[in-house]
Amino acid sequence: AQAAAFANDDRIHFSRETETWRLENEDGTELEFDSVKGIWVPVLDEELIKKQQAAYSVAGVDEETPAAPVLKRANKKRKEPENYTSYTPPTEPSAKRGKNDKPAKSKNTAVYVTGLPADTEVDEIIERFAKFGVIEEDDEGEPKVKLYAREDGSFSGEALVVYFKEESVTLAVNLLDDAELRIGDTSTVMSVQKAEFRHKHSGGAGEEAKPRKTVDKKKITRRIGKMQKKIEEWDDEDGFGPAKNEEDEKNVVNKNCRVVVLKHMFSLQELDEDASLLLDLKEDVRDECSSLGEVTNVVLYDKEADGVMTVKFKDSLSAQACVIKMNNRFFAGRRIEAFLYAGKQRFKRSGGGDDLDGDNDEAEKQRLDDFASWLMTEGD
Repeated sequence: AQAAAFANDDRIHFSRETETWRLENEDGTELEFDSVKGIWVPVLDEELIKKQQAAYSVAGVDEETPAAPVLKRANKKRKEPENYTSYTPPTEPSAKRGKNDKPAKSKNTAVYVTGLPADTEVDEIIERFAKFGVIEEDDEGEPKVKLYAREDGSFSGEALVVYFKEESVTLAVNLLDDAELRIGDTSTVMSVQKAEFRHKHSGGAGEEAKPRKTVDKKKITRRIGKMQKKIEEWDDEDGFGPAKNEEDEKNVVNKNCRVVVLKHMFSLQELDEDASLLLDLKEDVRDECSSLGEVTNVVLYDKEADGVMTVKFKDSLSAQACVIKMNNRFFAGRRIEAFLYAGKQRFKRSGGGDDLDGDNDEAEKQRLDDFASWLMTEGD
């Protein structure tokens, strides 16, 4: 139908090269018939296109090169599959660190002790400091405790104690700083601080470099396993934690107990002579114990000849730390006894009634239970 329609028009001819009908205008321009749309469209002149590209070209730019995004996609498509059958040696890691590649912070598990007496022995340091954590051991199984000497060989009064766990450092500093090495001997008060290590810079060119010590990884693994086993076996029977007295042996102490009993904190004569002592003592004890944890209640039993006070903490760990710090310390010339409340002791105070009233064992038991319940809930 198209051939019949175009046959009568001399301007129209069929191009076998493009397989389309062409129409040549009087001005020399050509149109091509689009059979899909049913319209004539201009035929692009390649020579004209090249002239236009040359007019708008930029010096130094290859117009034939595809744009960067096109090249990137093409390179991805051309990437050859990995060959898993051949071996490629690993490349060396770059010595240059990234911005966020920070070196791991080493743990500090050592405490530095000063003010020790001249006749200090390693064994007594181990015995005193081992109550607050497992002491690290060297490859020969010896505790890592170092005593520093002066140039003449005499003891300088300084020592280094290395623990296995970092948490032991905090506990030792809190409880042993300004405490006595030998309990009861005020001349052995020592200072305990977290050790600070400074890197020693290499000497001059004339100094010979020391060879690096070879590390036996198997020995280290065995030593760490041994230390870990000691931690698992750590209990009161090994001398760690509060020392047991006869009363504690008779009564099974609840390790979750939050109440600490302090004996020999005052005398009845002192209370009679100074009415304000009661409030001052309670305030002083609260301030001292608050460094170990939150204190919820302090009670002074002014009817007890043994000078009894109780301190209640918010958590049981603080109570255990209080026992370690206060037991066997001297206060106003008296040695303090500190232990966890076992739930069966009886203490008297003004306004609290006499716990010894009653005629039979049943009444006695009831009073004990009431007193224990009151003590465990007071101040919550």
